[in-house]
Amino acid sequence: MQRKSLSDRLLQSAAASRRFLDEGSLDKIARFVRDRQNADGGFRGRDARSDLYYTVFAVACLKALGYPPPVFKIWKYVLSFGMGKELDLVHLVCLIRLRTVFPHLGFTRRRLLNGLQRFKAESAYGLFLKLFAADFQFAAPSAPIAVSLADPTTNLAAALMVGNQEGVAEELLARAHASGGFTPSKQIHVPDLLSTATALFALTQRGINLDEIHKPCFLYAESLWRDSGGFAGHRADEFEDVEYTFYALLAIGCLTQSMAKDYGN
Repeated sequence: MQRKSLSDRLLQSAAASRRFLDEGSLDKIARFVRDRQNADGGFRGRDARSDLYYTVFAVACLKALGYPPPVFKIWKYVLSFGMGKELDLVHLVCLIRLRTVFPHLGFTRRRLLNGLQRFKAESAYGLFLKLFAADFQFAAPSAPIAVSLADPTTNLAAALMVGNQEGVAEELLARAHASGGFTPSKQIHVPDLLSTATALFALTQRGINLDEIHKPCFLYAESLWRDSGGFAGHRADEFEDVEYTFYALLAIGCLTQSMAKDYGN
């Protein structure tokens, strides 16, 4: 059986949120995402400008919700970046992910993936991005990347766990906050949605039992849902965007999978 790519597994987990959310909630979230699209076809984040980064999250949200992305408008925006020669690693990865939404020749795909070679995977996060862009078709380094587990951020620890590093599950579970959600580090004791979603994804991918934290984590995600239909990053955050809305769908989806003991295997 062919192994699912990282992007497929993320989307599958986020899509599991549909089993928990009712039709009215799904429609409200989808309207929020669609309202973030600009005339140039891209989606905005924290300001009015379109950004490849937020466009990736908007497309992922709509696909997870079961709503078709507006592909023709997005295509116009994607084409404006060509092969991404001027982009940094994060935005090049976003461009590659967006290009996979549309049929393209193998030559185009190879050119895009070759562009990744100018960035060295010198960190777990860098390697994670390259694997995410290439759907595991990028060759990982033969020697393991040295990363200290003394106090990694929660999202880094999650990335390491997804990358099959041992001894991380306990580190992640220790970050679960009593009131719900996961904290970003040992020094920061306030949970946020990025840490929560990435931790839950990594733990469910390993089939870790989450029964004790189901209810508080569901309630935490719900507390970040705003009247606009979008989600904010943490309880003190007064601004919602498509990135955190995807993290909310991912968190809810992972919790739903865990309750059903259905991890997509």
